[in-house]
Amino acid sequence: MKQPKINEATRNQLFSTNSETVISAIKSLQESGNSSYLPILFELLSAQPESEVKAEILKLLGTVKDKETIPVFIDVLQNEKFHLIRKDITTVCWQNGLDFSAYFEVFTNLVINEEWEVAFEAFTVIENLETFPSEEQLKPIKLKIARALKSAGEQKQYFLEELLKMSS
Repeated sequence: MKQPKINEATRNQLFSTNSETVISAIKSLQESGNSSYLPILFELLSAQPESEVKAEILKLLGTVKDKETIPVFIDVLQNEKFHLIRKDITTVCWQNGLDFSAYFEVFTNLVINEEWEVAFEAFTVIENLETFPSEEQLKPIKLKIARALKSAGEQKQYFLEELLKMSS
């Protein structure tokens, strides 16, 4: 399926200095459902917009239902450029209900390597996965979790122990 092109007028509205204009553009995107705008929304979010604009972007991202967008979310989670919004993006990953089962290891890495709040959100995504990797695919991930357990703080230990239980 071919994605609709990005409308320059809408793109310009998204980068407006007037937050009402930006919010209006975000709402129109929600109606049109054009996922081509996702990279722009992630850029906007990482620019630390006003709280109302941020809330509208997160609301929209939390309603995305197109499974073709999953790799876009994963790319953003793994890109250091978007480190400041990683918690928000991880949160919308479980809110939107998309099936991130193929990315079990990505979310496990977030639990292991990120601060507690991101780890919590990533753990929530894992809890809501529809399927888990095969036993063969899980072996190296379980080893990684076991190694991380040795140096994890109390809060992360809980998540890591639960991940081991879930993946057994």
